[in-house]
Amino acid sequence: MRTKILLYLALAAAPVMCGQEQAELRENPRMESAKRENFVAPAVEYPSYVKTSANHIDLHGHDWSGLAARLRGADSVRVNIVHIGDSHLQADMGTAVTRTLLGQHYGSAGRGLIVPFKLAGTNEPVDYVITSETPMAQGRLLKQPWGTRMGFTGIGICPDADEVTFEISAREPFDSIAIYYTGDDPEVLAPAPGCKGCDGIISFALPTDTAAVVTLALAATERPTFHGINLVNGEAGVAYHVIGNNGATYGTYNMIPGFADDIARFEPALLIVSLGTNEAYNNVTDEEFKQEMRTLLTDLRRSCPDSEILLTTPSECQRKIVRRRRRRKITTYAVNRDVKRMRDLILEVAAEEQLPVYDFYQVAGGQGTSDKWLADQYLNRDRIHMTRAGYTLQGHLFTEALEAAFDSYKN
Repeated sequence: MRTKILLYLALAAAPVMCGQEQAELRENPRMESAKRENFVAPAVEYPSYVKTSANHIDLHGHDWSGLAARLRGADSVRVNIVHIGDSHLQADMGTAVTRTLLGQHYGSAGRGLIVPFKLAGTNEPVDYVITSETPMAQGRLLKQPWGTRMGFTGIGICPDADEVTFEISAREPFDSIAIYYTGDDPEVLAPAPGCKGCDGIISFALPTDTAAVVTLALAATERPTFHGINLVNGEAGVAYHVIGNNGATYGTYNMIPGFADDIARFEPALLIVSLGTNEAYNNVTDEEFKQEMRTLLTDLRRSCPDSEILLTTPSECQRKIVRRRRRRKITTYAVNRDVKRMRDLILEVAAEEQLPVYDFYQVAGGQGTSDKWLADQYLNRDRIHMTRAGYTLQGHLFTEALEAAFDSYKN
């Protein structure tokens, strides 16, 4: 079967808490929306309980002078950063703040990786839209068995037709495209005729700089599965790529075939890993968690030997508890103390492996702070995710810590 694919790219601006119900909160969160033209808030005033004195990266003896030098030279070369995580990243709220601020400081290389989340049946960031009228087979990392081949983004879509049209709008301009897929190698029919996919990627420059509308025609003898598209602009600046999946853990990323090898395609200068929240709801043991951590970190180090790796810890969140009294259901919440356990294990592994770590648990205020975040409307009503204001706060704090680490090598 010969599949023809048309892709249009347009530039535009736990007592009796049910485990299944708790998993639903994490795998299908009700995330706050925002206007596309104003999705990054300006600088914020930090509340008193945020520990700004702890807002730094513990490098554990690592020398980031090379990474800092690459960023200072981002006016002439592209510097790729890849951030891996869970639902806190899938919605791209705090990471959008970091992407924007780093782009303002060092120059932006464009939006970077975009993922067809909505076509796979889940929530998508606000600064791009991917739509199609064609039925799709859907694959999501946490929905098993997978409905498609699984790729490094944790998402797969496979068109159920010989011809398919995607319409994509992105807030930031772009002048080159890379498409990531598994299966049969597609061939580009337009706008770069003869360009053929190889080893899961098609990459090419557009005929004109930062085209407003691009029509891309692909053909393949079998229907490939698509996992993401990289939209970049120019050869210089920071490209901040985010891979986030609702409900993800270290272990679920370890299940993706060739995950670390596919990450290496980006040639990341810095890899950031932000996981641990979902393990705190999954009754994993200390050793199980540390083993999954080490498996992923070992694979990333092997595939990306020239990349710096930074770990982060999750902030305190809460469990929903439902008790039945006679014929009434009484719902309360309690701090999920396993989040601190996961945080402590991340710090332990970071120390043992001599990896840099950012302890957001402590920065956010430490133990007992989730009620304060909730009262100030920084924590979502599900008490697991943050509001957009909360993620904006986190994004500013994290970026300040990153830039302080880079700036320490100015001299």
